Parts: sequence; C-alpha cells; structure tokens
Amino acid sequence: MQGSHDETANKYNISLGKNFDFEGHHEFRKLLKEAFEQKTARLLIDFDVVEYMDSSALGMLMLAKHESESQDCIVELVNVHGFSEKVLRIVEFDKLFTFKTK
Repeated sequence: MQGSHDETANKYNISLGKNFDFEGHHEFRKLLKEAFEQKTARLLIDFDVVEYMDSSALGMLMLAKHESESQDCIVELVNVHGFSEKVLRIVEFDKLFTFKTK
C-alpha cells in the first residue's frame, strides 16, 4: 500500500496492495492522515491489484468516508474489479462512494 499526492490536481491516491485486510489498517490510517494533512479535494482509493478484501477493509472505507466528510473531500474507489467489485456491490458501497470499475 502506498500513497501519492498530485498537488496540481489536488488529489491524493492510495494504491492498495494485493490483500486489503486488517493487516494493512495501520498503514491505511497513516495514509488517510497524510492525505487530509495535504488538504486534498479528492481521495482516490485504487483497487487495481486487489485480489482479496475482508470485512475490516469495509470498515476502513467507511472510516475514509466519515473523515472525508469533515475535510470537504470526495472519496472515489477506482479500478474496482473481480472479488472486490462483487463484495462492494453486495454491501452497496457503489451507492456510498463514487465507484469506477476497471
């Protein structure tokens, strides 16, 4: 998992790893904090290489949504595909987030 800030576009990108699960929650929270410290207008959470996610990943996404609302920031889930897409659609996260499939 890694983060990058595009100052010109005022967006912050979190590129998730192969597994989006509880093991990565500290890193995810760290990257969220970094994104909001940058006063970014858009937070992109990139699922490009994600093959597996668990219920804690859903909690991390809800945390991002909750914190972004107080920061006046839009959260977008991008490159969603496969297992992740199925899970996110089942729990109707496509109705809570801007949702872009791969």
